[in-house]
Amino acid sequence: MTIYFLDKVTRMNNVFYFFLILFIATACSEKENVALSAKKTTNYARFLSIRDEKNGIYIDIKHPDRKNKEYKFFIKKTSSGSIPKEYIEIKRTDPSFIVFSTTHIAMLGQLNQLHTIKGTCARNLIYNTEIRRKIEANKIFDFGNESTPSLEKLISLKPTAIIYSGFSAEFSKNKELQKLGIITIPNFDWKESHPLGKAEWLMLFGYLTGKEEAAKKHLEIVQEEYNRLKKSVQGLLKFPVVLSGSKMGDFWYAPAGESYMAQLFKDAGANYIYKNTKGTGSLAYSQEKILVDAKKADFWINPGSPSYELVKMSNPKASFLVPFREKKVFCYTKDSNKYWELSAIHPEWFMADLIAIFHPSTSKKSNLYFYHSLD
Repeated sequence: MTIYFLDKVTRMNNVFYFFLILFIATACSEKENVALSAKKTTNYARFLSIRDEKNGIYIDIKHPDRKNKEYKFFIKKTSSGSIPKEYIEIKRTDPSFIVFSTTHIAMLGQLNQLHTIKGTCARNLIYNTEIRRKIEANKIFDFGNESTPSLEKLISLKPTAIIYSGFSAEFSKNKELQKLGIITIPNFDWKESHPLGKAEWLMLFGYLTGKEEAAKKHLEIVQEEYNRLKKSVQGLLKFPVVLSGSKMGDFWYAPAGESYMAQLFKDAGANYIYKNTKGTGSLAYSQEKILVDAKKADFWINPGSPSYELVKMSNPKASFLVPFREKKVFCYTKDSNKYWELSAIHPEWFMADLIAIFHPSTSKKSNLYFYHSLD
């Protein structure tokens, strides 16, 4: 009898432990499934994160200069779904936008979504001919200056969202627009320190318009070509010394060592003279320091003017630089609009230009996309 009782207890314990293990395994499996369902769609961007989950799309934007400041947006996948706490809902049925940067125009253009643009600013800086024609035909409104847009006009256009560059803490009319249900979205692509991170802001426009697959496909092509080009120069024995930037007022402004441009120089096989400096913005140095540091420079990139004559007029001491004397100065200022509008989504074109400049014997390019040798 005692043996039977103990055997029964043992079997009951076994059943208990079986279900306990099954419960734990199921719970772990469910957690794993949740983790797997949260598909992060950006790899290089520091200030943009998009998670495509079963219940909806989470868009998280971090402010690059204000710690703990985030902008959170959510796109529902089903009409019955709920909006997560702290998130603002974005509806993408018949989307329309007011965009305050030419890079935004290029990103929507890449996705064949130019028809969604209702307003923009600074028409003289726009490269896209279709947008310029629509502005002239009054089909797209030109706000002129991003910092002082007409509130009445913003409201009358009734956009799905206003996308701005985030130069200031908040959009100037943000509170008034929020009360009217108009969403404002900051775009910090210009603060990214990696060229591919800057390009990944295309995913924001992809999800806002329902063209996320087209955005992913473009980025896959861009990343593959960028990394192929990067690999093509890694085995070279000599990297040319490069100076970048120009003199404005009393200072020479050059990209800091952790900046977007410094990363491009490194990946294109160049030895940038300020590669070891800190920061992602610009360095401000005296002309005298530049002349000393750039003694061994082979190339000068981005002098701020399209001709040697104009460079010398604005900065007579530039003639002391070796690249100036040897005619090895390159810039994008012959067509600045093209550069500023398209280079963000085509860092592989940017990279190809730099490799063709720094390592012409390894490049198959006969023409440059953005850059030109100074006249």
